This record gives sequence, structure tokens and C-alpha cells, in this order.
Amino acid sequence: MEIWSHRGRTSSDELGNSFRNFMTAYYSGVAGIETDISLTADKKIIIYHPGSTRPDLALMNWRDIKNSIFNNVADLNAFLNLLSGLSGIKCCLDIKQNSEELVEEAVKSVLRKKLKDRIYFTAFQKKISRLGIESDGQLLLLTKEICPTAKTHLIAIWPSNLLELAEKYNPDMISFGWLQEPRLNKLVSKTLFKIIAKKTNLAEQIKEIKNRGIKTLAGIFNDPKDVLYFSDLGVDGIMTDSPLVLMDLMKNKKIPFV
Repeated sequence: MEIWSHRGRTSSDELGNSFRNFMTAYYSGVAGIETDISLTADKKIIIYHPGSTRPDLALMNWRDIKNSIFNNVADLNAFLNLLSGLSGIKCCLDIKQNSEELVEEAVKSVLRKKLKDRIYFTAFQKKISRLGIESDGQLLLLTKEICPTAKTHLIAIWPSNLLELAEKYNPDMISFGWLQEPRLNKLVSKTLFKIIAKKTNLAEQIKEIKNRGIKTLAGIFNDPKDVLYFSDLGVDGIMTDSPLVLMDLMKNKKIPFV
């Protein structure tokens, strides 16, 4: 099973999305890293999750960001230069604004750096603002229009219809899971997820998806019990904030490791 580092974290205590995080995750041996991309007010693509700081950097100009206490925030080109030197590791670029302009510029940048075989453009199946779900699967269709051989990663809202999603969006990877916060949302989401998974035979869906050559991930999960649940379902990998904990599980042969 592959271990993917959410925002490049090796610990859930880290903010993530920094070069130090990405380097540490790389040298820890993860299969891939995930990071967020968004546009600034003056249309610069940065490695940043909108709303994660005060002030919100997505509402600022790039020059003002570089002159602020957040001057260590990287732009996309700097990140891609770093990734070029991290041999073999894969990356999910999570599109954090429902913006066609963001997608178009990001795809062009990845193509210029010759990294399209290592990068998955990532978006949710459907934008749901009240749940903090920022992007829409239509952006992945746009990605394929711009570059038919670009890799895309669809995050499913519910695991009830993976084959339909595969037909509609033609992704190279699908991931799924339940909300992690706040606590009440997690409890309700987890309960509903497991009911749907059992009713729709998620393990069989995963098997059929994989037979079509589509990778499957579960995330974001840090609890070993949750990881074992998805391992039993047959997913290819786990997105996590705690890759070192999960790698320790693998060393103890609790879950298979790729």
C-alpha cells in the first residue's frame, strides 16, 4: 500500500505546505505528497490553502505576501523546481479555488517543467461551500481538454457510484473517505460512509475500478484502525497527516507496503 503525505506533513502537528515539509516527507520514503494551489489577488499561483492564515493570502497581492511575515510561501514554479529534484516521488496538486484560470495556468506550468507523468491534478466531485469543499470535478474535465495525457485525481463525495464517476470524469485516481472535523461532522460522515460502503459493496467497486487501471486512495486518515479498514477494502494507498505512524504499522506487517 502506498502512503501519501497530506500537505507534505510527517506529523499532524505541522501546518504543512512548506519546502521543509516536502523534503522531510520525501526522505521519509512516502510514495507521494499532496499540496494545495490557489491564486493570489493578482493571479499568481501559490502553494497555499485559502483561509488557512490571517490575513488570507489568497486575497493579497504576491508582492505584499513576499514583504510580509509569510514570505516563505512558495509560488508554483518554485515548488515544481523542487519537485524536479525529488526523484520519483508523485504529487497531487489540489485545486483550492473553483477557477478555470487556475487550472489552465497550472497545467501549462507542469507541462513546461515536464512533470505531467508525476503530478495528479486534484479536485472534488462537487463543490459544497458549506462543507469547505472548494473545487468541482468539471475542472478535471478541463484539465483533460487542455492536455489529454495529464493525470487527474477525483475526490468522491460518497462511495456509492465509483464506476459512474469513472465514466464521467475519466480520472487516473479516485479517493474517498469521511470528514475529519469538526467532531460531529466526522461522527455523522463516518457512520453514513460505512452504511453506504456496505450497501453498495465498496470492496467490489474498488476492485472494478482498479481493473480499469484507476488508482484508489482513502484519505485523510491518521488512525491505524481507519487505515486497516481501508486496507481490507483493497485500496492502493492512504493519504495521511501521519505517514511515519503508518509506516511503522507496515514495518510490523499490519498492512502491506508499496
